[in-house]
This record gives sequence, C-alpha cells and structure tokens, in this order.
Amino acid sequence: MGTKSDEQSAVGYRKPPRSTRFKKGRSGNPKGRPPRGSQDSDVLVLLRSALNESVTVQENGERKTITKAEAIVKQLVNKSASGDARAMQMLLAALRSIATPMDAADGERAGDKAGQMLMLERLTLEERLELRRLVAKAQGEPAETSAEVAEVVASSATGKQSGDEN
Repeated sequence: MGTKSDEQSAVGYRKPPRSTRFKKGRSGNPKGRPPRGSQDSDVLVLLRSALNESVTVQENGERKTITKAEAIVKQLVNKSASGDARAMQMLLAALRSIATPMDAADGERAGDKAGQMLMLERLTLEERLELRRLVAKAQGEPAETSAEVAEVVASSATGKQSGDEN
C-alpha cells in the first residue's frame, strides 16, 4: 500500500495532523481548569449590600433615612409587639442566637473573677499588705499607719481561724 512515512502522516478519521497532536510530556490543558467562584461569598456580598441600602421611612410624622436592615428589625419588633405569633418566634430565635455568644462571654468573665478571688485567697499576709499598699498608692490614697496594719493582721488571723473551723 504505502510507505511508513505515508501511514504516519495520514490524516483522516481519528488521525489528526501530526502538528496538532499532543506533544509527549505536555498536558492538553496547561493552564488547568479555571477556578469556580464561590457562590456563597457572592450571595453574602449581595445580601450585605442590599441590607445596607438606605430607605426613607415616615416615623411619628417625621421622614427618616435608615438602612433596610434597620427597617426589617423595626417591622419585626412592631409586629411582635402587636401580637403576630410568627414574628414573635422569629424575634425570639434571633435573640437566642445573639444571647448565646454573649452569655458565653459573661461566663468567661465570671470564671476570671473566681480565679482572681482564688489567687487572692492564696496570698500570704505580707503579700496582701503589699498589694493593699500598691492599690492605695495607685488610687492616690495616703499610706496606712502601723495601727491600721495591725488591725488588718488581726482581722485576717481571725478570718483564717474561723475558716479552719468550717
């Protein structure tokens, strides 16, 4: 039929020209697939921009310019106050979702206070007196007299004894 070079350079069905074939060791798509844009972030951006748009409302006979988010919250609160059960459920759910992180932060502060109190209880008498002196100095109060120091020593000694009895 034909020579080897004719068979290799034949062009036809399932035989593309040699110059357009993929080269060995090269990808057919060197740049790769284009990244898919995050649709979630696009929706959030659109939602934020829509909620931050300003609208003019009439409240108590006055025209005010507020954001759409503020208008939504005012309507929700007003409908809840008028007795709309669905609005009440939505408002309470929103309050719960906001209150949970706030309660956690308050709990952390309470834990900090408890830790500080525990640390103060562990201080020796000399350390307590030094702490009291430093606090008084920071607040600009006059230095304690030796009589006041003796009174503090006596009260802390009786406090420790009554604490031991429990």
